[in-house]
Amino acid sequence: MKKRCRQSGVEFEISPEEAQFYESLELPLPRLCPEERQRRRIAYRNFRTLCYRPCDATQKRILSMYSQDCPFPVYETNYWWSDAWSAFDYGRAIDFQRPFFEQYQALAAAVPRFPIMNLQSENCGYSNFVFRAKDCYLVFGCVDNDSCMYGHIVWESENCVDNLYVYRSQWCSNCVDCVECYDVHYSFESTGCTESYFLYDCRSCSNCFGCWNLRGAQYCLFNQQFSREEYKQSMQQMFPMTWEKIEYVSGLLEERRRAECVVPEHFGLKNEDVSGNHIYESKNLENCWDAKVLENCRHCYTVLNTNNSHDISFTAGPVQFCADVLTVTGCERVFYSHMLSNCSDSYLSEFCFNCRDVFGCIGLRNAQYCIFNKQYSKDDYFALRKRLIAHMEQTEEWGEFFPIKDSPFAYNESIVNEYYPLTKQEAQSLGWRWKERNVPSAVPAAESAPKTINEADSETCKRVFKCQKSGQAYKVIPQELDFYRRIGLPLPSYCPDVRHEQRMNLRSARRLEPRTCAKCKGAILTAHTETAETKLLCQDCYQNVLHASIDTPLRAND
Repeated sequence: MKKRCRQSGVEFEISPEEAQFYESLELPLPRLCPEERQRRRIAYRNFRTLCYRPCDATQKRILSMYSQDCPFPVYETNYWWSDAWSAFDYGRAIDFQRPFFEQYQALAAAVPRFPIMNLQSENCGYSNFVFRAKDCYLVFGCVDNDSCMYGHIVWESENCVDNLYVYRSQWCSNCVDCVECYDVHYSFESTGCTESYFLYDCRSCSNCFGCWNLRGAQYCLFNQQFSREEYKQSMQQMFPMTWEKIEYVSGLLEERRRAECVVPEHFGLKNEDVSGNHIYESKNLENCWDAKVLENCRHCYTVLNTNNSHDISFTAGPVQFCADVLTVTGCERVFYSHMLSNCSDSYLSEFCFNCRDVFGCIGLRNAQYCIFNKQYSKDDYFALRKRLIAHMEQTEEWGEFFPIKDSPFAYNESIVNEYYPLTKQEAQSLGWRWKERNVPSAVPAAESAPKTINEADSETCKRVFKCQKSGQAYKVIPQELDFYRRIGLPLPSYCPDVRHEQRMNLRSARRLEPRTCAKCKGAILTAHTETAETKLLCQDCYQNVLHASIDTPLRAND
């Protein structure tokens, strides 16, 4: 079935299986294309734009993702979870003469919120959207981690610093899209590797440097085999590592990657019948991105442990039979909602915990049969829910996530501008807010970071350094200094925001386009549109080419 997106105007397809999914859950077919549905959801996610403000209950100074110009109160985390207030106090009746989203926005402007999302975690006060983590600093999207720093979407990892989309790894730094790695640095798209540097698309390799497309290799430099002794001697000459060496090797690896590396239609392992990119241990997925342990899902983005669901974003699961949701965990049959935990049969709600049968609610805990935070009997709830859905069908609001214009964050404050970038003029022309940031002035008196880790001393963590790109000031914390001393790499010469931006720029866009396999000439769908046509392979040809190279590694200029 062909439909036209009412936001972008592009035509999109709804398959019979997708239509059956919505029918089984008694939901309408989407009127927005998958990209616009995703854009709406993640416009409600602010990971990194944090500020200090007073708690509206205790006046204590707190770190918050909500600035003081937000209309609702913000309570420090412990106070929000206390019994000192009740979200039921803000409950209100349904007004069938007004649109649903107008009424919900009035409720959302009154109910208090917590400043950052930090659940079941310890000593992670400077991270946001943290679940079951310990001793993490400036990690955003932090799940089941221990002692990690400066990362975005780092899950089930320990002692990892400056990473993006890293999973089940230890002692790694400056990696992007790496899985189950140990002591790996400045590497990309690699899995199961140890004690290596500057890898691209390597699997089960150890003690390798500047390599690509290798499988099960050891003691290789730039894809050439060396003895253990020769490799160790070369590495001794390489250290102590300087930023000049890092930039040189990174540039050389990029040249070799573009000239010689073969690339699959998508990266991932242990999958069956999937499309998208960065998919692991999953089955029967369509248009899914950064997906791990999923089954029977469509249009999912950065999702773990989920099945039989569509349009899920930034969710660590477990989740099943959900649609159009942002960050839900332990949920079943939850729709068009944001930040729900251990909830079921819930609609268009936010920040609710251990609830079921709630509609248009915010901030509730252990509740059932509620609409707009107002308690009803079971019979009244279901009667009013049916009537409210009919009302929303008339106002053309039913079947969609909250509008972007109602997000508490400006377009450029939220993560949406990193995945779907717009200029200020473009965002405002669509009716979406834009906020001018108060960027601190540069600090000309600050010094540059030491060139090698050996130059760092006991005073390093007391100094203020100047970012070599933005000119902004930044500092090094003691745990960070200890980490870089252990691995022998220099301290960062850029501030955390610039480092994050550089890593994000290394990833392919989440958009599938038709291409042709260079070997078998079969049609494929891939996000790797920048890859030369002679290097892009379907999954089968890619596996065959690299399997044949296990005994004889692909060498430079072979």
